[in-house]
Amino acid sequence: MPPVVITGLGAVSCLGDSVESLWEGLLRADGTPTPAPEDCGLDERPSVYRVRGPAQERSERAGRLYGRASGMAGHAVGEALADAGLGRDDLADAGLAVGTTLGDIDLAEAGAAPAATGTASFQVASAVAGAYGLGGPNQSLSTACSAGVYAVSWAAELIATGQADVVVACGTDSYSRVALASLDRFGLLDRTLCRPFDADRQGMVTGDGAAAVVLESAEHARRRGATPYAVLEGYGWSCDGHHPTAPEPSGEQLGRAVAGALAEASGPPGALVLHRAGIAVNDVVESDVIAAALGERVDRTPAFGIKAVIGHTAGAAGVFGCVAAALMLRHRTVPPNAHVSALDPGCPLEVPVDGPVPLTEPRVLVSATGFGGNNAALVLGAPS
Repeated sequence: MPPVVITGLGAVSCLGDSVESLWEGLLRADGTPTPAPEDCGLDERPSVYRVRGPAQERSERAGRLYGRASGMAGHAVGEALADAGLGRDDLADAGLAVGTTLGDIDLAEAGAAPAATGTASFQVASAVAGAYGLGGPNQSLSTACSAGVYAVSWAAELIATGQADVVVACGTDSYSRVALASLDRFGLLDRTLCRPFDADRQGMVTGDGAAAVVLESAEHARRRGATPYAVLEGYGWSCDGHHPTAPEPSGEQLGRAVAGALAEASGPPGALVLHRAGIAVNDVVESDVIAAALGERVDRTPAFGIKAVIGHTAGAAGVFGCVAAALMLRHRTVPPNAHVSALDPGCPLEVPVDGPVPLTEPRVLVSATGFGGNNAALVLGAPS
């Protein structure tokens, strides 16, 4: 694959409306959820990691109402484009890939738009492309919670095949009372904290937010004098189709995705940004797959679980993972893991807890899984 680089980052999370606030929060490892704004029809209000402030507000443009997912995506993409040094005049042929599960679900839940309109994932891509004049290839991906990694790797594929020189990849999802109630019925929520590496974890805690990365061909970035954060060295996709919500127990298909990403990389990863969300059966499969892929390096490759700090952001989760990986490469640092009172004794991975640790190899593996058995993984490397 011709070299594809990341030149801009953007993020909106419960930690704040910028990449800087995200990185500072990851280093502090102190993100905590708050009660949901409503009971969602449950006996008690579940915990959520929720974005607050203007970035998450609904908006209307050209007579069309957009919800919180679109608002957060627009903010994150704007920050990423500014970070990359790209203005509207540079974007007529630029592409856009958006990963989301429920789109502007808040419009439908509030009765502000029909369900078919409010939850249409393409509405987010339409809002973002229209706001910034992104006139190139435009794609919405809804492969459940792996959609963000699919979006980033699909963007890279557009560049590698010559369909665009610049593509923005964004992931976004917002708070949804319907989603929360459904996850509670599945028995997948932790009522306390998102604590994916803790022995007493009980499930996930949802979060909302948006993250974005600007990808370019390395040649295009060089011509305009951009300084990349990272090179996308390899990626892999797979689907096990085992169950609507549960992972395939052997992890064979997730292993294929991870192996595909590592096979294209220039060397072993120095850190891991895992999907690990606090759901025991999913966590075990992922950790075992990653451990098998690492082999003898398993006890010296630090693993990081970003969801403990910002919650499970669904379609945005994989792009948040890529933003975190790019920042690790820039700062040569792996943040500590939050909310670990007693480390899961069945986890074979190296899990830093007491503080940040150095990134010893200039590559980071990001993995993602989703309902329906949708798996994706990629490797980001330091630019030369």
